[in-house]
Amino acid sequence: MSASCYWKSILQRALDVILYCSGRGLPLRGHDEKFACATNGNFMGLLELIAKYDSFLASHIAKQGKPGSGRSSYLSPSTCEELIDLMAQTVLAEVIREIKKSVYYSISIDSTPDISRVDQLTIVVRYVNDQGPVERFLTFLELDVGGHTGAALAKRVLDYLVSIGIDISKCEGQTYDNAANMSGLFNGVRAHIEAVNSLATYIPCAAHSLNLVGSSAANCCSAVRIFFDFVQKLYSFFST
Repeated sequence: MSASCYWKSILQRALDVILYCSGRGLPLRGHDEKFACATNGNFMGLLELIAKYDSFLASHIAKQGKPGSGRSSYLSPSTCEELIDLMAQTVLAEVIREIKKSVYYSISIDSTPDISRVDQLTIVVRYVNDQGPVERFLTFLELDVGGHTGAALAKRVLDYLVSIGIDISKCEGQTYDNAANMSGLFNGVRAHIEAVNSLATYIPCAAHSLNLVGSSAANCCSAVRIFFDFVQKLYSFFST
């Protein structure tokens, strides 16, 4: 087997494992990045499982999969992350191609902190392809401390759409929660998007509207209000 075919076969096995885990929402990395370790994660663990029935992969892991050997194995965590990044770029490029083909689209935007308490802006697009209406996640945009105003959020969204080549004039709809910085008639993201494209019809988030109804109903009961106020303060204390 030639060198190029050899490494291509190794990469194909690594890609298949990444696709398997990603398609099922399974984490890839473990606590230890070593073969023959019980806590090395799903990526390395599945490669070891396949190697039991694949003599080619088993031979490769035995020869070049050990840490500290100074040899390229193409099965390391850094290679795994690079493959994930390349696949993500390919998927994003396909989504952008579909959006441009469908011409018109709508956007849904919301922000939420991740596990490290870094606030991120989520951008989702909805459009119609050959199979019908679909929704596609585009990206997370990290927000700084002062980036939660309607103007700042709208600028981040518009700048991102320009960077990936999506025309905001083709946006036919926008939906956010009912927060003032998102849905405000004068200074919310809604207003700033409409200033650029007046045809981007705003629709409030039905789920958030229902949540506000439930919140208002709960506030009618003082015991419930006091309890949830305590829970919120408890969360704020420990999260700080």
